[in-house]
Amino acid sequence: MTITIREALQLPDMVQTRLVGGAEGLDNPIRWVTIVEVLEDVGRLQEGEFLITTGFGLAEDAKRRASLIPALAKQKLSGIAFHTGFYLREIPVDLIEMADRHHLPLIEIPVEMNFSTITKAILQPIVNRQFETLAYSQAIHRQMIEAALSKGGLRAIVEKLASLTGGRVSLTDALGFKVYGNHEGDAGQQADRSGKDQEKEQIHTVEIRAHREKFGTLRLAKPREEWKDLDDVALQHAATLCAMEYIKENAVAATEWRLKGDFVEELLSGTELAPAELESRCRMLGYPLSGAHFVAAVQVEASVDRSSFELHQACITLMKRLFDSHNRPYLLRERPHSLFFIMPHDQTSLALLEQFAARWDRLHREHDLRIGLSSPRGRLTELDEAVQEALFALQAYPLLVRSPALLSYQQMQGYQFLFPYHHKAEMLEAIWKPFLEPLLRYDQKHKQQLLETLDMYLMHNGNGLQTSQALYIHRHTLTYRLAQIREKTGCDLDDAHQRWQLQLALMARRLQEQLFPPE
Repeated sequence: MTITIREALQLPDMVQTRLVGGAEGLDNPIRWVTIVEVLEDVGRLQEGEFLITTGFGLAEDAKRRASLIPALAKQKLSGIAFHTGFYLREIPVDLIEMADRHHLPLIEIPVEMNFSTITKAILQPIVNRQFETLAYSQAIHRQMIEAALSKGGLRAIVEKLASLTGGRVSLTDALGFKVYGNHEGDAGQQADRSGKDQEKEQIHTVEIRAHREKFGTLRLAKPREEWKDLDDVALQHAATLCAMEYIKENAVAATEWRLKGDFVEELLSGTELAPAELESRCRMLGYPLSGAHFVAAVQVEASVDRSSFELHQACITLMKRLFDSHNRPYLLRERPHSLFFIMPHDQTSLALLEQFAARWDRLHREHDLRIGLSSPRGRLTELDEAVQEALFALQAYPLLVRSPALLSYQQMQGYQFLFPYHHKAEMLEAIWKPFLEPLLRYDQKHKQQLLETLDMYLMHNGNGLQTSQALYIHRHTLTYRLAQIREKTGCDLDDAHQRWQLQLALMARRLQEQLFPPE
């Protein structure tokens, strides 16, 4: 791979050379040796090159000397050596001072040494190390392939990398979930380490990518003094095999999702399934047949830059990571505008859905997420109506939820009583129009606010003081408006049953405006 300036100066053929400046850059790696006699365009030099020159034209040109070292440092050369005795009797003091300032090793080569001696001395160990690296790379590749083919998956690859390098390895996916490793798991130990200890540690990360898709990040940490260039070779091999493993996992997952999707479609459509077939398919997909179940409908707002398909895949991946991390089963069906998940009805499923909503808000806040839950069912074959409940919760979501959260059909604050009527605007209109249309006509004709007053009055549970304060009106004005409401609707506001009728009418009107907005 490379050797450092320090190592080069210790080679037998380099004993006659002398370091005259830039000692703080002795650990700069030499990637190649370049001989240039006339230093006209240093911009062509590459990072890590070790430059040998006679310094032609520098003795008489102080301006060129002043700009040379900064220009070489900017190109990130490993160092520069002047062959004295031709155009420079000795290296000028201003070059030495500038080399010290930029930490660029400055070496003097005596006239009796040949260029070929220097280049051969430095290049031979570099080439030897490249051969060693190639051989090591092939050995690493074989061992990594064996690990990958052992059916151990990502874990086997990561463990092999840790074994080969002696470092601490961690693998996180594109969503930030730790798939394997002890690096993040050692957070408590890392917190106990002093700042000096952390500075002594070297950490390299490699993104795992394939087909322009990022699957995750592989991370290797070792004490700085133990780090070797060959560790990077092993890290790159492991990242490549991890990418292949992810591609394989995705192909398997896609097949599994199709099988689950077909099964869920039959369940949600109410298809009759024989008990034996139902049990067999649940066992094959790893989903429990017993216990209560519910449907979670998920909808995410697309945008110009991200399609529904792309966002659905992000939802599916995030849900899979969360539920897999807790060994929780679920079934999935994707439709054009929504995702439907069937889950066991218990606190763990609900808690994971809460985590899903919170994690989505952190990762994709610009894309609003809605989650509607059905009421639980005792049998999988009873989910055809449950999916309609979950969809209804999604449709009423903006009326009841202001931030990412779960909306359960059972907790829809009375809107669930409108469920049988929500499919047609005329059915909702038939509920609210007899009570509210007289108020709407009166408000339009007299520029009054009877409808808003009724809404606020019911919202404050018939408390006149709170209602007048919320409307910023005098209590006598409120008394007058309530009398008008009684007259127009024919309802007694002191009767709890009639107040509920008016409340339901207001809800029906809001739901109609939400589901059937005027064109």
